[in-house]
Amino acid sequence: MKYRIVKRMNPLNNEESKFYAAPQYMEELTVRDLAKDISDACTLNVTDVEAVLTSLVRKLPMYLKNGFKVQLGTFGRVKLSFSSKGSEDADNVDASYITNKRILFTPSSELKNEIETTSFSKI
Repeated sequence: MKYRIVKRMNPLNNEESKFYAAPQYMEELTVRDLAKDISDACTLNVTDVEAVLTSLVRKLPMYLKNGFKVQLGTFGRVKLSFSSKGSEDADNVDASYITNKRILFTPSSELKNEIETTSFSKI
C-alpha cells in the first residue's frame, strides 16, 4: 500500500505540528468492479455475482435492524450497536435513552492475518 506524508496541527496547540504517514488510496471500487473481478475467478457470470452483492447490501440493514449479527465467512462479522444514556432507575430506561447508532465490523482472524503481510511504500 502506498502512503504519503502529511503535516497535521496539534488541535490543543495551533503552534505545534508534526508529520505523519497517511494512506494513499486508489480509486473506489464499485459493486460492478468487484463482480467483474470475482466472476473472473469462478464460473459465475458478472451479472449473477453483481446480483448477489447487490442483494447482500440491500438485505443487510434489515438483518441488522432485527438484531442479527451477520457472519460473512472469512471476511468477518457485522452487527448493529448503539450508545445509551444512563439512569439511576432501571424503570426509567426506554428506547428514548438510545443514542448514536453505529455499525460494527469485526474482521475474521484470517482477514487480519492477511492484512499483517501488507508492505508499505512512500509515494
